[in-house]
Amino acid sequence: MLFEFEDRFALFDMTPVDNQFIQEYLPAARGDDVRVYLYGLMRCYHPEKDMSLDQMSHDLGIPREEIDRAYRYWERKGLVRRVSDDPPAYQYVSLRRGTMAGDERVIDPEYEAFAESLYGVFDNGRRLHGSEIRTCYEWVEDLKIPQEAVIMLLKQMERQKGPRFTIQSAEQTALQMAKENIHTVEDAEEFLSRDQAVYNGTKAVLRKLGKRNQPSEGQMAMYRKWTEEWEFTPEDILDACAETAKGDPSMGYLDGILQNIHNRAKPADRSDGERVARARKESRELKKILSGLENHTLTNAKFDWYEGLRAEYPEKMIELAAGECGRTGGTTEDVGKLLESWRKKGIRTAEDAEAYIQVFRAQSELLLELRTRWGLPGRMGAKDREMVSAWEKELGFSREAILEAAEGAAGAAKPMLYLDRILRSCAEKNIRTVEEIRLERENFKKQNSAGSGGKKQVSAQQYEQRDYSGQDESAEDLMNRLIRRRKTDA
Repeated sequence: MLFEFEDRFALFDMTPVDNQFIQEYLPAARGDDVRVYLYGLMRCYHPEKDMSLDQMSHDLGIPREEIDRAYRYWERKGLVRRVSDDPPAYQYVSLRRGTMAGDERVIDPEYEAFAESLYGVFDNGRRLHGSEIRTCYEWVEDLKIPQEAVIMLLKQMERQKGPRFTIQSAEQTALQMAKENIHTVEDAEEFLSRDQAVYNGTKAVLRKLGKRNQPSEGQMAMYRKWTEEWEFTPEDILDACAETAKGDPSMGYLDGILQNIHNRAKPADRSDGERVARARKESRELKKILSGLENHTLTNAKFDWYEGLRAEYPEKMIELAAGECGRTGGTTEDVGKLLESWRKKGIRTAEDAEAYIQVFRAQSELLLELRTRWGLPGRMGAKDREMVSAWEKELGFSREAILEAAEGAAGAAKPMLYLDRILRSCAEKNIRTVEEIRLERENFKKQNSAGSGGKKQVSAQQYEQRDYSGQDESAEDLMNRLIRRRKTDA
């Protein structure tokens, strides 16, 4: 080079910028677009030997792809002209000379046609301008999304969020489309149909959680993860919302609950939809088991507890035990104890457990009625139930007959033992009806009080009740304890 400026001359010189650029082009351009244009303009006046777009990226601190995007923008505006692809090189078009000569700048016709098509998207409810149109066109150029698909996306965003949605929110969906290689209109239709389902599903979850806001992009991304990556059904997700009742009713809290369920599928098997489906089924079963218990939050510890029980007992039997404990606000510990007590009694199947529960409840009602008539506390023990079983099964008395005979035991020191003597006496004499028992108990009372002035206790009143203290808690004692807890809570 024959002549050149000294080093760093450009630093102390000036770069002329046309006022036309400032007035007509700068307002609609993004900040990085302007920085790229001005820096390139300065290098037109003060070139460097090794200047490249990569060097410009380094000097400006802007990613190289943003440099390319900026020059494509100015090329569409007719302010620069691409003269080389490898390496990329641009010529700046003189605004002043073009205006004075009456030259028309070469505008990208495809871009202009696309911009025109966007004007009619919102039926005059909104017009996209400047950087908004440029961003949408970048989806076409950079993400390879068909122009028709971009218009479909914008219309769907309007339906979901109204005409004033931000282009940045739509860009999140556009990026997801690119991630899934949506390159045809048919692919776009299928994707946007799924996206609408994600929007509707997220909205339904928010309503279930008591929220009234529109779904955000982050919330929709979370829902998409649940359904597409973790393979939960919409019903699974809505069911899990109930688990937030005792915590924070938010999408984040729900995400933790679903992740806990999802983690039940071993990491090596998570690609196996069948394994994940089994984990979902297990969570629904456990939720049903825990529904009435004191603490029904799903945790890994409770999953382990449930797996341990299923190894020893039929699922239906576990459900029955949990139902009995749940009626009184029992705990998982109570469920395990009740199942163990049933096993000690020889109860091995759900059918046996159902029969036992029916008998137990009927006996409880009868014993409660007896103690109410006698004005005694409602506490019932295993010995009491043994007597009731003997009266009904061995002696063959009906509930009405037992209650009639109970009138004769009122006021006795040990009314259950006294009633037992009355009923056995009736059985020996083949007395069964309520009327016959009424006469017999009156005679029985007269006979036992004769010669003692009514003060001497009969032998039945002197019987000692069996002491169960210190022994393993029986099924009857455990269920009685649960019943007493329910009465106390009430």
